[in-house]
Amino acid sequence: MAAHNPDNQPPAMDYAEHEKTFSLFADLIKWGTALSLILLLLVGSIWGPLPWIFTLVVSALIVGVIAKFF
Repeated sequence: MAAHNPDNQPPAMDYAEHEKTFSLFADLIKWGTALSLILLLLVGSIWGPLPWIFTLVVSALIVGVIAKFF
């Protein structure tokens, strides 16, 4: 059971640390997804018909869009 709270106040929490942790988590997800896409393009350009210049251009666009808008 929950502890009795006679003042009906929310528990004391470190919201600044929570926001910092969530920001780190969101950044890791964002850049991890971008890195996965870039690696997929690089593998495709090594073993497939995908040209290297296309891979480099799309990789630069992915990084640029994420850095500017997210």
